[in-house]
Amino acid sequence: MLDRPQHTPVAPSLDPFALAKSLSGFHFIDGGYVPARRGATFAVVNPATGIEVARAAEGDAADVDAAVQSAAKAQKAWAKVPARKRGALVHACAALLKDHVEELSRLIALETGKALRTESRVEAGVVADVFEFFGGLGSELKGESVPFAPNVLSVTVREPLGVVGAIIPWNVPMLLMALKVAPALVAGNAVVVKSAEEAPLAVLRICELMNRILPPGVFNMVSGYGPECGAPLVEHPLVRKVTFTGSVETGKIVARAAANKLIPVTLELGGKSPMIVFADCDFDKTVSGALTSMRFTRQGQSCTAASRIYVERPIFDRFVTAMKTAVDAMVMGDPLD
Repeated sequence: MLDRPQHTPVAPSLDPFALAKSLSGFHFIDGGYVPARRGATFAVVNPATGIEVARAAEGDAADVDAAVQSAAKAQKAWAKVPARKRGALVHACAALLKDHVEELSRLIALETGKALRTESRVEAGVVADVFEFFGGLGSELKGESVPFAPNVLSVTVREPLGVVGAIIPWNVPMLLMALKVAPALVAGNAVVVKSAEEAPLAVLRICELMNRILPPGVFNMVSGYGPECGAPLVEHPLVRKVTFTGSVETGKIVARAAANKLIPVTLELGGKSPMIVFADCDFDKTVSGALTSMRFTRQGQSCTAASRIYVERPIFDRFVTAMKTAVDAMVMGDPLD
């Protein structure tokens, strides 16, 4: 593990309020915490209480350029590291993140309001699994031979794209960050993540933890608002791939910007997931399943939430009454409880 002292605690911290304060006001660029170039910050609020728990660095085009330039420089050397070795380093990151699961769970509950037991611990554990899984795929990055003719040797070689820009939303920020960053790193790319305005802290902490193992500049993170920070990342000439999860309207803007540069883009723009209930269902089990599927634990903000429920007429009134009773019985409280 590389020795790069940071002002944040080395050991896992179970005090999310103190950890949030220590993360205040910083991006993570070129292996270290740095403030926004113009010194601007914005509030990170605990939605359960409305209380400000930290200040995030408010990035603009200058901060994005610094992060992308750092990534582009680091990527050249990173691409020369054998894929299996890159995978081993990402796998080592997963092992480190497993030591910090409870810490990350509490931090993400603090900034998103997601319940600690039912959502936050699950997400933090899966994040480590994602990096472990993709780290294990490093040795599978292989080219192919194409048999055009007996006297012709034709081979394909997989090469990284360069710098990947990743923009994530607030509802599952750690997991969506991991799903974008892990495969990009193993494939030999460097990454710049733009965090969600509402939830920049846990992903910032993950970036710092992974930078204890990865070479400086391979994984960077900036925070800020879409027009001032996200747009410059998408439009930066050195960014050769963009991956975005968020709204349809913003996805259209990202797609147009990527098209202007003729670079690949991956968009995940949510969903409208219907649940269909038939009269011969196991009634009590279906009501319970519907309640879970509506994703109250994530404030309903999930692309897989049952945002529409179609109920067969013979049990419609009974189902609505049962759902109302179940929802009325729910108790709101401290997500860290």
